[in-house]
Amino acid sequence: MRYAGKFACGMLAATLGFAAPMAAQAEPGITRSTIRIGQSAGVSGPVAGSVKEQIAGAQIYLNAINANGGVGGRRIELLTYDDGFDAKRTPDNVRKLIGEDKVFALFMVRGTPQNESILPIIAAEKVPLIAPLTGAITLHRPVNRYVFNVRAKYQDEVARAINHLATSGMSRIGIFYANDGFGQDVFEGYNTALQARGVQPVGTASFNRPMGDIAQGVASINKANPQAVMVIGSGSEAAKIIREMKKAGSQAQFVTLSNNAADSFIKDLGEDGKGLIITQVVPGMNSSQMSVASEYRSMAKAQNADLSNAGMEGFMSAKVLVEGLRRAGPEPTREKLVNALEGLRDYDLGGILISYSATRHTGSSFVEMSIVSSTGKLIR
Repeated sequence: MRYAGKFACGMLAATLGFAAPMAAQAEPGITRSTIRIGQSAGVSGPVAGSVKEQIAGAQIYLNAINANGGVGGRRIELLTYDDGFDAKRTPDNVRKLIGEDKVFALFMVRGTPQNESILPIIAAEKVPLIAPLTGAITLHRPVNRYVFNVRAKYQDEVARAINHLATSGMSRIGIFYANDGFGQDVFEGYNTALQARGVQPVGTASFNRPMGDIAQGVASINKANPQAVMVIGSGSEAAKIIREMKKAGSQAQFVTLSNNAADSFIKDLGEDGKGLIITQVVPGMNSSQMSVASEYRSMAKAQNADLSNAGMEGFMSAKVLVEGLRRAGPEPTREKLVNALEGLRDYDLGGILISYSATRHTGSSFVEMSIVSSTGKLIR
């Protein structure tokens, strides 16, 4: 029936004469009533919990927009394919989204290797990617015309964390990191931040994905007796490192990044999560100082939807996407969307300003610290 419907419309256009050229020039993903957006993310696998929270947060905002007529009378549809957090699967998902599903743009693709694997596809197809869920420097430098980051860089998070530890009297800081683009990016930032303070790394280890036995790395870092350890992995990986190091007797202060700022991650850690420091690139969902948080709470309540700190990132990312679509005009094209976003200056999400230009696609530099309390709550 779907193909029959398209054929009938084509015959009518040919009969009327004037409509055929317009149909031929229709932008992928754009219809009279919808804008289709595509996503590949680990809905299953080691980051499934936080991914689901992020998608739910984005959907809360998109639902509210759609309920009020969408953008230019078009509803926004988010089509998500699961890549299991496996970078080998992401390109196939994205090719299908672009080639078969004809999405207008990509949104919130999760993971550093995953995003890096699709950069050639984005360049070839000239499809914008909004709010990739990674802080990798490779998506910021050099500036990619079709990639618009919302969150701060991982290296900014590491620098803030090390500054916090140093001002707390800790100079012996180790790191246990994933040996891929994500971990190596963070490791570079870690070394740069330590060098700026004139101190040397104390205890370093890495692991390959998928994660196997980490006993050797645990022993190596514990032998160095660091005061603090940066744990650079995703979801279950970071949780395993922290558990194994504590089981082996470590008394270090553990620190992880915003990719693990999810309720599901904290719940998974349980007792071992108490005292864990987590860097944040979005305000907390219960913030009383930023109106974006109260907007998130209000919309979630109206939809009877669950709140989460990871959901806040999805919510903010959706706000940037929608603003770009609005500014792209009544007849949006991918190039109009790119130009609209590059013209975004000090767009206030509700306490956080987003700015882009032709030479800067880093939307926000917001980073703050949080800690898991003795009751398992995340405190800012």
